[in-house]
Formats: sequence, C-alpha cells, structure tokens
Amino acid sequence: MRLDVRALSYSFGDKKVLKGVSFEVRPGEFMGLMGPNGSGKTTLLRCVMNYLTPPEDAISIDGAEIRSIPPETLARTFAVVPQSSSTDFTFSAYDIVMMGRLPHRKNRFAGPSRADADAVRGAMDRTGTWALASRPFFALSGGERQRVIIARAVAQHPEALLLDEPTVYLDINGQLEVMDLIKSLNREEGITVISVLHDVNMAARYCDRIALLSNGRLEAMGPPAEVLTPGVIQSVYGVEVAVRRDPFTNAVYVMPRSTATPAPRHGRRVHVLCGGGVGGPIMKALLDAGYGVSTGVLNVLDSDFENAKDLHIPTVPEAPFAVVGDAAHEENLRLVRESEAVVVGPFPVGPGNFRNLEAAEHALRSGKRVIVIAPAGLSAIDFVGGKASAAIKGLISSGAIEVKNLGEALERLQGTGG
Repeated sequence: MRLDVRALSYSFGDKKVLKGVSFEVRPGEFMGLMGPNGSGKTTLLRCVMNYLTPPEDAISIDGAEIRSIPPETLARTFAVVPQSSSTDFTFSAYDIVMMGRLPHRKNRFAGPSRADADAVRGAMDRTGTWALASRPFFALSGGERQRVIIARAVAQHPEALLLDEPTVYLDINGQLEVMDLIKSLNREEGITVISVLHDVNMAARYCDRIALLSNGRLEAMGPPAEVLTPGVIQSVYGVEVAVRRDPFTNAVYVMPRSTATPAPRHGRRVHVLCGGGVGGPIMKALLDAGYGVSTGVLNVLDSDFENAKDLHIPTVPEAPFAVVGDAAHEENLRLVRESEAVVVGPFPVGPGNFRNLEAAEHALRSGKRVIVIAPAGLSAIDFVGGKASAAIKGLISSGAIEVKNLGEALERLQGTGG
C-alpha cells in the first residue's frame, strides 16, 4: 500500500489546523507523525482514516482518491489502534479481537466463520494474547488491553496500521512491549505502520522515517537521524537538546538540556582537564555557577569531547588513540594561560593523554590556582605504571588544592574568588 498526501489543508471553522502538508508513505514503511501539542498530528491521522473528510485529491491510496474508496474497502485497508480502549459491556478479549473480522463479512448479522475463528486465533497467538481470550476486556491491564486491540487489528488483515499514541498510558515495560510488537508486525508481516508518537526517543528507535509537524505545517521529513537534530528540535519544540547514538540500538537518542535561566557570567574562566566522561558534570556545574569554561586536550571519540560540544565549550581536539601532539599541547597551554584557575578531574590517564597533567604542572608553575579532584585511590586512574599517581601527588605537594569531589572544588573556587 502506498499512501500519498498532497497539499493537505484542513480547518475547524475559522481555525486552520493543517496547512498544505505533503508527503508519501511507502509500502511496508514505519512512519512516525510527530510534533508539539496542537501541531495537527491527530487531525492528519484522522484525515488519512477518512474520519475527517479531506479535500478532494488531497489523499490517495495506490493512486485511488481516498474519498472514492468504498467504506468497506477502506475498513479492510486500514486497522486503527487508538490511545486507549474501554467498554461498558462484558466482552471477552476474544470477542474484542473477533470484531476485527467484521469488515470481511458479507452479512454483518451472520455468525463468525471458520476462517474468522482461524484469523482470530492466529492474531492472538501472534500478539501473545491467547491466554487472555476468556478474560473480560475491562479487567485487563493497560498493556494487555493494548495488545488485544493490536490483535484485533491483526485479525482484520489490514494493509496498514494507523495508531494514535499507542503507548501514552503505559509504563516503560508496556511501552517497549507494545512497540516491539508493532515493529515485528511491520517487519515480519509487511504491514505498513503510521503512528502518532510523542516520545522522540521511541520514534527514533522504531520509525523508518518521521514527519515532523509544527503549527500545521510539515517542518521536516526523513530518517530519524536527519529529523531529530538539535537545530530542528529547538526550532519546533523550543528546547535545547544533545543528540547521541544509543550504544545498544545505534538509534539516535535525544537528551533535553535544562531550561533553567543560566547564572550571570562574571568573566572568570576555569580550564578543565578531563576525559573519559568525568568532565561533563564538572563543565555543567561551572557553567551553572557563572564561569567561562574551556577544556584540555580530548580525542574526538571521547564522551567529554561530545559533552564540550553540546555545552559550546572551547576544547582542544586530538585524533582518536593518538598521543597528544605538540600543536595540541601548545593550544592547551594557551587556554591555561587565559584561565584564572585549572580544575583537574579524576580522569583515566594513559600514554595518550598524560600531557594534560603536564599542562596542570605548567599552570601551577605559572601561578595559576590548580584544584585537583582526587579519587579515593589514584591507582584506579593510573594506566602508565605509577607515573600519573606520582604526577598528581607532585601537583598536590607543590601547592595544588586537593578536594574529594566536585562540590568541594566549587566551594574552593568561590571561596577564594578564583
């Protein structure tokens, strides 16, 4: 099934909700519809369902204008999974799933056929709901109900599933269970999926492409990595974010940054020597305290390099797995000279980044205030046969201030005016 939406506009009275939206959904694709509240996602989905009558020629299925398709044909094409489902009647889960067979009956008043019963059993087996068949639908948990509704959709033998925030009332386990099930139906059964989603990380994990709406217009369209960028998200949602790759799924994932008003800048610069991820909290805390921040040499695959980029902090890049070169070392020393203080984080020290400790020694000799956040055991971060431990002890014996944690480091910086 191929769905084409062309210059779709829709209004409720004088309020224009959709404004010239155009995109296509390819056969077997998992398409996510996203956007802030009020952006037009649900209205768009209801136009695709033909619950709301779209303008002529705005929506077509396999080249056929949707308004020309008979309702019974459309009911066999689309199966709908709402946000949540309930009933005041004592239908069993089996009864609910059997309702998915209604579009296939020539006589709606006829009882279910053997083909209907086989389709229901197959759908409930496929969705892991057969054990719930005799239980009252109203007595099921939210996740169980949603799986039964998906089973009803599967029994319908549709070409596409249309879902409106299918995980909105579920806990994290239920969300993953339902989304995994939908994705397996998409991949293994070839069912096209079009789903309204709010959770950007769920969308990134499961969708092939995302159509991102804003104020009724299509703001961005494409694979998650192309749509869910810091610039696009800030433009549409008004939130600053960092975007990473999930190490387990390789999907992009989005981390919102604090929207709190930053502390006034007071012009003091602190240089942070870090690596291996220990620098992120230090950089953020210093920024929140009003300091300007720079960092020492970081290889471009280090998570602290990504932390510095996300926080717009000047840093000195070095090639992955390379020893700090002379040019990078000189740039590090320049940033040290421009700073009023240097904080040495408890970063793992190896042959490649040992020169960061040399930069701390240079700072101390130059009269800079140096604060060392020392771990409980120096050997835990020493990967150069005791050389790093000796260098850190040398810094402390030469006048560097030793602290146990980041909180103490901030107190020493603020308490001395440095």
